[in-house]
Amino acid sequence: MNLCTTDNNCGVAFTSLVSKKEPVRQSDYQNLNKIANATVEELTKNNPSLLIFPQALGSYDDGIDEQIIFNLHGNSDDLEKVTLKTGNLIGFIGIGDTHLKIASRFSKEDEHDFFMHYMLQKVFSINLFDWEHQDSDGELDLLMFAFPKLLRKALSQGLFKQYQTFKRNDANVKGVVDVSRHIRQNMPFGGNISYNSRERTFDNAVTELVRHTIEYIKTKPFGKELLNSSNETKKCVQEILEATQNYNLQSREKVIAQNLKPITHPYYIAYKPLQKLCLSILRHKKIGFGNAKNKVYGILFDGAWLWEEYLATVLVPAGFRHPRNKENRGGLRMFLNDIDENNFDKNYRRIYPDFYKSDECILDAKYKRLNNSVCREDLYQIVTYMHTMKIDNGGFLYPKEVDSADDSVNLFNSKYKLAGHGGTVATYGVPIPVRDSYKDFVSAMNEIEKNISLSF
Repeated sequence: MNLCTTDNNCGVAFTSLVSKKEPVRQSDYQNLNKIANATVEELTKNNPSLLIFPQALGSYDDGIDEQIIFNLHGNSDDLEKVTLKTGNLIGFIGIGDTHLKIASRFSKEDEHDFFMHYMLQKVFSINLFDWEHQDSDGELDLLMFAFPKLLRKALSQGLFKQYQTFKRNDANVKGVVDVSRHIRQNMPFGGNISYNSRERTFDNAVTELVRHTIEYIKTKPFGKELLNSSNETKKCVQEILEATQNYNLQSREKVIAQNLKPITHPYYIAYKPLQKLCLSILRHKKIGFGNAKNKVYGILFDGAWLWEEYLATVLVPAGFRHPRNKENRGGLRMFLNDIDENNFDKNYRRIYPDFYKSDECILDAKYKRLNNSVCREDLYQIVTYMHTMKIDNGGFLYPKEVDSADDSVNLFNSKYKLAGHGGTVATYGVPIPVRDSYKDFVSAMNEIEKNISLSF
């Protein structure tokens, strides 16, 4: 059964999760109870078909690996009293035949969750306009949306090379002679020798898995648009096609079985999430029919990460810099002298504002409602950034729900003057439009993005 809720829902009745007017099942509670209250780290460790973005869980002390996807309170004896509480993750998660969709809370009464899909298409560089009219599977859509970006990232490390064993029969012996095969094939002797050679090649189980995924995506309603979403993506797809000359549709199950063991090569680290994604895409239909009733599957995105990455697609072209805290890139010195830094925790010697223009403005991305107040930690953080960088203007960019299609596409802003050294702190609400079609939603967001660029 398909159940629906939003992120950060503060706890809702379990019986209200069904989109259609039908009762929830005891089996739905039992399925979800198996994964309730578990951390992201625990679930991904034991369930390779569950994908979480960003992928480097726990590597940057960002706490994503410690997040709980949802909590369940109550028991199956009285489902009317059971509540489900979500966190900051959005997307799909399922176990057996129970599917839980977690939409963005900023998509107002929108069964398609235009807002989440729009952010995904911007972040993953996909250009689709007729998405909501396609006869497609929402979870599989999200899996395929991620494919072009992970493919480009993996190919940036070069084509994956792996040792393969080849059974050859010619006069240029470059390996171990296979005596029994030689006797079978080459008697009477005609000049050829049967032997086995082990060579590093581009046409291997991993690249074949990627090729099978490409061919599978081509069969989907907007698959070709995905694979042609950018010149870089098209180039990467072509590289895989040229490298996999032994591709055979009938060998798909064999290739999947060969890739069940994750890649451990220390150089090709970007291929590990791509391998996991390809397996999830190719095995989706099998999972969807409940063949593995205790396996957890799905794709989830940290809402705060997705919001920040989306804003980067708007603000960076407008001249803002976007330091990468998670990658320790672009940080700014907090102390003037190196020797002074040694007296403080090394984790706080650099500051990483989300976005800034030198001498003009600092902006912090917040995936939360800031209609009435800003919490103390967020306020102190941006004031610290302003003081350290000698910038007088700071602000918070947050998504803001609107009530109808008649609402303005302009930013909602409130400005507050600081005491002491002075300066201005502001909150900027980015309106999330209400539209009947995805095409109209995209058009409204384009206008809003123009206003964002002109506002700073």
